[in-house]
Amino acid sequence: MRPDIPSAGHAKHFQYRAAVDGLRGVAVLAVLGFHAFPETVSGGYVGVDVFFVISGFLITGIIARQLLHADFSFVDFYWRRVRRLFPALVLVLATTLVLGWFLLLPHEFKQLGKHVGAAAAFLANFAFWRESGYFDTAAEFKPLLHLWSLGIEEQFYLVWPAVLVAFWKRRTTLLVILWTLVLASFALSVHLAQASPVTNFYWPVSRFWELGAGCLLALLMEGRTRTAPTEDERRFLDVGYNLLPAAGLALILASIMELDESTPFPSWPALLPVVGALLILATPEHVWLQRKVLGSRPLVWTGLISYALYLWHWPLLAFLNILSAGTPPAAIRWMALGAGFLLAGLTYHYVEIPIRKHKEWKFNIRLAASAVAAGLAGVIIYAAGGVAQRFDADIQALRHGPRLDRSCYARFGPAAPINYCRSTSAEPPSILFIGDSRAHAIYEAAAPMFAAEHSVMLLGRGGCPPLLHVRISGYDPNEADCPQVWRTFVDYVHKTKPKVVVVVGNGSFLITDPNIRLIREGAPTRESKEAIFEHGIRSLLSELVQTTRVIYLGEIPRFATGPSCFLRAVRLPTTQCHPERDREQVERAMAPYNRVLARVQTTYPDIQLVDSIGVLCADNVCSQRPPGKPLLYSDAVHLSSAGARLLIDNTRLTQLISRDMLKADSG
Repeated sequence: MRPDIPSAGHAKHFQYRAAVDGLRGVAVLAVLGFHAFPETVSGGYVGVDVFFVISGFLITGIIARQLLHADFSFVDFYWRRVRRLFPALVLVLATTLVLGWFLLLPHEFKQLGKHVGAAAAFLANFAFWRESGYFDTAAEFKPLLHLWSLGIEEQFYLVWPAVLVAFWKRRTTLLVILWTLVLASFALSVHLAQASPVTNFYWPVSRFWELGAGCLLALLMEGRTRTAPTEDERRFLDVGYNLLPAAGLALILASIMELDESTPFPSWPALLPVVGALLILATPEHVWLQRKVLGSRPLVWTGLISYALYLWHWPLLAFLNILSAGTPPAAIRWMALGAGFLLAGLTYHYVEIPIRKHKEWKFNIRLAASAVAAGLAGVIIYAAGGVAQRFDADIQALRHGPRLDRSCYARFGPAAPINYCRSTSAEPPSILFIGDSRAHAIYEAAAPMFAAEHSVMLLGRGGCPPLLHVRISGYDPNEADCPQVWRTFVDYVHKTKPKVVVVVGNGSFLITDPNIRLIREGAPTRESKEAIFEHGIRSLLSELVQTTRVIYLGEIPRFATGPSCFLRAVRLPTTQCHPERDREQVERAMAPYNRVLARVQTTYPDIQLVDSIGVLCADNVCSQRPPGKPLLYSDAVHLSSAGARLLIDNTRLTQLISRDMLKADSG
C-alpha cells in the first residue's frame, strides 16, 4: 500500500516508507481520541506535534534530494502543496459553511465566516490567537479550530524552502542556521509557556522548532556517509535500530496518556512526542516495529487518510457539541468518529488521489481559485453579521463580546486592562457604570436616558468581578489582571470625581466554587472566602464613597445554558436546555454573597443596594423568557437589551441615579 505520487519529478526523489504513514496514523488517532474523549486520551493533542515533525522531515528530504539532482523548482513545490492541501480543505470549508447556514445562530455563523476566510488564507492560527480571552467562544464550539495547525505548517513552508535553497551549497552553514533556529524557537516556547501561554500555542515562531527538528533530522540523514558496516557493527546497529523506534513509540504513547490540558505546552513536555517521532523516523524500515506495528495495514491506511480525517473529524464533533449545548453522549461521539473515517476515506480515494494526478497549470489555478472563493464566502458572511435576517427578533437580539469606543479608550492608552469603554461625551463622566461584562447591558439601557444632559460612561473588564485588593486564582485567564483593573477604575474615579458611580455587582460563585481561590493582598491566607470577598467589597466601596455617591446593583442570576440552546431550531434528542431555575435555588446559591452585602450596607448606609432578583424572577422561578415578556438574556449570564430595560425600569434605577445626582449637586 503506497500513496499516489503526484509527479514524475517528485517520484524520482521520493522514498516511500509505510511506517511513516503508520506514524501518521498514530498521530491522527491520538488527536481524535483527545477531541472525542479528552478525559481518557488527555494528552492526545501531541499528535499535532508528531505531524509537525513528520512534515518537516519528509518535505526537507524531498527538497534535499531534488537539490542534489539540480531538480528543485519553487513553482513545482508550491503547486504540489496546492494539489495536496486544497482539494480536501476546500471541500471541508464549503461543507462547514453549508452546515453553518442551517445549524448556527447569527453570531456563531458570523464567527465561522471569519474562520473560513482565515483558514483559506492559512492564517487560522492568528485568527484564533486574536480571539482568545474572556469572551472567546469555547474551543469545543469552533468547527474550524483545528486548522490552526495547518496555518503554522504552511507559514513555515513559505520561509524554509528559500532558506534551504539559499544555503544548500554551504551545508555546514545551513546546519548551523537550522540548529540556531530550532534552539531559539524552543527557548522562546519555554519562555512563552509561562509568560503568554495562548501566544505560545498559536504563534508559528514558538512552534517552528518542531518542524525544524524534522528538517534537521532529514538533512543529517541525507548528509551521512554510507559505508558497508562490519559484521559486529551490523549486529550492534540491528539492536539499536530495534530499540530506538520502540523507545520513540513509548515516548509518544506516554505523552498521549500522561499529559493533559493543564500541562504547559508546547514547552519542555513537547520534547516527549518530538523526540519520540525523531527516534522512529531515524531508523530504517526493515526493523521489526517499523514493519509489523507501524507498517501494519490498518495503521498505514489510517495514515494515508490522516489529512482528510484530521480535516473532517473536528467539524463533526464541534457541530454536535453546539447542537447539544455541551458534550454529547459517548455513543454519539463514537458515531461522529465513524462518520469522520467514512468521509475521510471517500475524500482520499475520490477527491485527493484523482486531483493529484492533474498537473496542468490551468487545473492548479482552478484549485487556487476555489480556495479564494471559499475564503471570500466566509468574509462576506462575516461582513453580513452571520446573515441574521434568517431568524426572528429574539435570536437577532443575541449579541456577544466587548465594546470599545475609540475616543473613550484613548483616555487610558493601549495598555489599559479594559475591554469595555463606552462614553456619551468627551467630557469627564457625571455618571459612571463600572463592573465586569454584565455592566454593558445596564449601561446601554440607561445611558440614553441621561445622555442629553450628562456625560455617561462605562468601564468594564470581563472576568473581573468588582473587588479591590483581592487576587483570584482558578477562575479565568483574566484573573491575574483583576487587581490592576479595579485599581485603574478607582483611580479614574478619584481623578474625574463623577457625581454617581453605579457598581454592577457579581461574584457569588467566587465564594461557593471550591476550585476558586481568593487571596487577600498583604494578609494571611487563613481566612474564609466569604471574609476575603467581604474585604474586597469593603475596600472598593470605601474608596469610591470618598469622592462620589454609589449605587450597587446586586448580582444578576445566571443559568446553566443560554437562550441559544432552546431557540435553536435543530437540537440533538439528548440536549438538555435550562431556561428556568427555581428562585429558591438561586437565592440559596447567592446567600453568602447577599450576607456580605447586608453587612457592608450597615457600614455604608448611604450606598443604595438594588436587588435584581426581585425584578428578574417571579415568585417561584427565574426565567430567561418569562411568559408574555421578551427574551431577558443574551446568554447564560448576560442580560439582553430587553432584560436590561426591564431591570432598570422595575428597580427604578434611573430614578435613584437622578436622585443621587441632585444630592451631589446640593452637596
